[in-house]
Amino acid sequence: MIDLHTHILPGIDDGVQTIKGSVEFARVAIEDGVKVIIATPHYKEGVWDNHREGILASVATLRERLAQENLSVDLRPGSEVHLCPNLVQRVKDGQATTLNDNGRTVLLELSLTQYPVELENLVFQMKLAGLHVLFAHPERIRYFQDDIRRYESVVQLGGYGQITTGSVLGTFGSEAQRFTEELLRKGLVHVLASDAHNVRGRPPILSEALEATAALVGRRRALSMATDVPEALIEGREPEIPPVEQRTRRGRSFLGRLFGRSG
Repeated sequence: MIDLHTHILPGIDDGVQTIKGSVEFARVAIEDGVKVIIATPHYKEGVWDNHREGILASVATLRERLAQENLSVDLRPGSEVHLCPNLVQRVKDGQATTLNDNGRTVLLELSLTQYPVELENLVFQMKLAGLHVLFAHPERIRYFQDDIRRYESVVQLGGYGQITTGSVLGTFGSEAQRFTEELLRKGLVHVLASDAHNVRGRPPILSEALEATAALVGRRRALSMATDVPEALIEGREPEIPPVEQRTRRGRSFLGRLFGRSG
């Protein structure tokens, strides 16, 4: 599995604070079956000024430490880029780090509570500039919760969505969980990631949420959200999105029978 959204880098945002904590973080992820971890510290001017050079250096340092600890995981750079002025130019200039430093895929964070201005125009401009737009945890964004059509419109413009394991499992409350399930059933989200900040309250574990997601959209679609789709996005490719499997309570679906799971 690929965990595309994590805060594993030590001491540079509100995630892990020590190198020892980062090592434990990686160990938990590996035990859960994660093979690739994308480090996505916050990039928010005036709050977390995590520019590309610093992130690359921090990733290199942590890679060395993980090798010393004999922890086999592929750690790659990225960032969670908060909505800001001149966003396209900041990405093109190398200030805001793209996923896997590929120059194409932006993990875009909106305010949880404040409404954005001209979001559709921004997505259009980013696509025009050759960028892939991946919305971080859209299920927790009030602007989308208040009117799902706002989110549908940015997906129709070519945006993608990354849901958080905690939202699937109810960690962020019933409203976020309900909206997550609606987005999943409508095929509006494409990546499952942990958005992990530590090993206890918000751990880097995908497997439990993957099972819950499979119960909603089918195992093929769920697996793709933690494997094929994130792989394509970190490589800068357009992902192939499997269809949502229509689940019923009357018996096992085809994929359910194939994988030995109830529908």
